[in-house]
Amino acid sequence: MRNTRASRNGSSSTELVAILLGVLLGALFGMTYGHAIWLASDGPAKKLDRLHKTIEQKLAFARHAEGESNSAEATRLRSHLPLIEAEIRRTEAVRAEAAETDQTVPRLISEITRFCGDIFLRMLLMIVIPLVVTSMICGITSLGDIRRLGRVGGWTLLYYLTTTAVAVALGILLLELIKPGVGADDTFAYVGEHIMASRDTTIVGTLLEVVRGREGDPGSGMIPSNLFLAAGQMNILGLIVFSLVFGGALSTLGEKGRPAIEFFHAFNDAVMKVVHLIIYFTPLGVFGLIATNIADSGGGNAFYAELVGMGWFVATITIGLAIHTCFLFVVLTVFARRNPLQYTLAQARAILTALSTDSSSATLPVTIECVEESGVSERAAGFVLPLGATINMNGTALYEAVAVIFIAQSAGIPLSGAALVTIFLIATLSAMGAPGIPNAGLITLIIVLAAVGLPAAGIGTILAIDWLVDRERTAVNVFGDTVGAAVIDRYLAKNAI
Repeated sequence: MRNTRASRNGSSSTELVAILLGVLLGALFGMTYGHAIWLASDGPAKKLDRLHKTIEQKLAFARHAEGESNSAEATRLRSHLPLIEAEIRRTEAVRAEAAETDQTVPRLISEITRFCGDIFLRMLLMIVIPLVVTSMICGITSLGDIRRLGRVGGWTLLYYLTTTAVAVALGILLLELIKPGVGADDTFAYVGEHIMASRDTTIVGTLLEVVRGREGDPGSGMIPSNLFLAAGQMNILGLIVFSLVFGGALSTLGEKGRPAIEFFHAFNDAVMKVVHLIIYFTPLGVFGLIATNIADSGGGNAFYAELVGMGWFVATITIGLAIHTCFLFVVLTVFARRNPLQYTLAQARAILTALSTDSSSATLPVTIECVEESGVSERAAGFVLPLGATINMNGTALYEAVAVIFIAQSAGIPLSGAALVTIFLIATLSAMGAPGIPNAGLITLIIVLAAVGLPAAGIGTILAIDWLVDRERTAVNVFGDTVGAAVIDRYLAKNAI
């Protein structure tokens, strides 16, 4: 047994080194060769399309400002148009120059690089649904008495709510101290149509939609009317609710339900074997995902320019996430009685996978493996982690608070104490109840902006760098899940559940 564990630890260390190498090579490749890939993959044409849409949106916003007798804002927005037009001319020249050169080799490299990232992400997403269902059912049935589920679930939700609230409060405090939005440039800010379409949504409407689903979509919501459609749409929350009820029902059947319980335990073991196989592809997948994202932003120089332009915004979020991680270290030490450095190192593969995939759900297979290898019981990991990947969004909550106040500062709009309290409450709730749709974090951000009377157009200011900070907050989300699993595991052991 000891030899097996030592062998597995050695294998994990090798995998971690390989993933780190994939991250570094992906970043280096994207920074040095990303611009060539961007040119070969129709990057200039996509940028031109966005710039033309930006002009149309600026004019629409200017007309809206004039309609509200805000001539100063209208004048400011119209002053951006010559700069955008100059960028259009520059990008057209770049596209014309690229068209005169042979793009065969860069295009081939682009396709191979993107394929490496896409196939890894698809493999992870492929295994998420069976993993969530089996791990939740195994976790619930291993608790035994169904009445214990309420106590465990209550403590789990309390942990999620508390850590999320702390993250939001921390984000608000840092924004008031650093003030990164003062003097921010929103010349090229553009907000996508799918985000603007949700600007009239209310926080109550969004939370109700999470429970009952979207109208005309039987696969959405916590209680989907079509479970198979919910699985096809990656509605994790709906599958978790079903698994909780189904696992609880199995646990009440006694010996009659034993064969089904053993089936799901065997199924879960088989799924974890598949996860082990997928993890072998992690270094290559991480390389492809990171290199592709840097290339999509225009390559090394363009990415660096975006980073410099939004430097204080990125720095504020990074500092906030770092401080919140230290808070999680304290939680790990006090409530889980674990060495935070050793435990964090054991979760490194999951954290790096989260950084590359930008998805708590896609990272879930790796997260469960890392947590169980750290000595957390299968029942705690199987119950806490799938639920956490859906509703435990510490990093997202901090980001929303930071983004809202940043937008207010960049627009020169002062926020009252009541507005800050509103941001605290709504950011906490919306992060936990974000709907399972694309850009859910940005859509709930629209809701918070509307709640304190800020313009939704301000989101365009942060979109250029959002893909980077989104990975940072996803990594913190995942680490928060692993800490929660350790805390609940100690609660289960302490109370002999």
